[in-house]
Amino acid sequence: MKAANMAWYALRLKPGASRPYRHDERLTNIEWSMKREGMECYMPTELALKIHHRTKQAIDKRFPLIPGYAFMQAVHDEQNWKKVRDCDFVASIIGIGGTPIPLPTAQIDLIQMAETSLRELYEYHKALRAYEEEQRLRKVTRRVASEQFPAGSVVTIGRQHRLFAGRRATIIAATGRNTIKAVIETLNGMANAEIPIGLVERVA
Repeated sequence: MKAANMAWYALRLKPGASRPYRHDERLTNIEWSMKREGMECYMPTELALKIHHRTKQAIDKRFPLIPGYAFMQAVHDEQNWKKVRDCDFVASIIGIGGTPIPLPTAQIDLIQMAETSLRELYEYHKALRAYEEEQRLRKVTRRVASEQFPAGSVVTIGRQHRLFAGRRATIIAATGRNTIKAVIETLNGMANAEIPIGLVERVA
């Protein structure tokens, strides 16, 4: 198959298709079913933090970004569409009069971009929660923070910060919340913000 001839098609799924496959939770039922038949599908997902009901451990859980649908790439004239329709958890192939209709590639590109953005946002919040918990366990007093980061000193904001990563800032004051108040240099001028202590570094 030539990549240039490949097109995207949408699959309408049966109930339970997006649930984790019982023998391998890295795959959903539809992904396992298609893989077993020698085919691949793309089911956009997003992550959410869930607390396990028994162990009480925080776990990353996948959820469908577009519930009830998945996508596959195929060359129309070479694909055995009956094999796709007969696949477990496939309800139908989106089309007209029984003929599958290809989707615009740009539409899939937008879905993939949205999926990537949501994944990055989730990972950012996950890292921030871990950081906040770490800071809670080793809270720095306001006096100690003021000694470490005196007013007027210049710092650089760490790359973990979503809005001001890599920016220089001048400290106004330390707070009692493991943060410092600072004036930050941005492309649009100066901005005041409260930054976690663990995300700032002194400028030599």
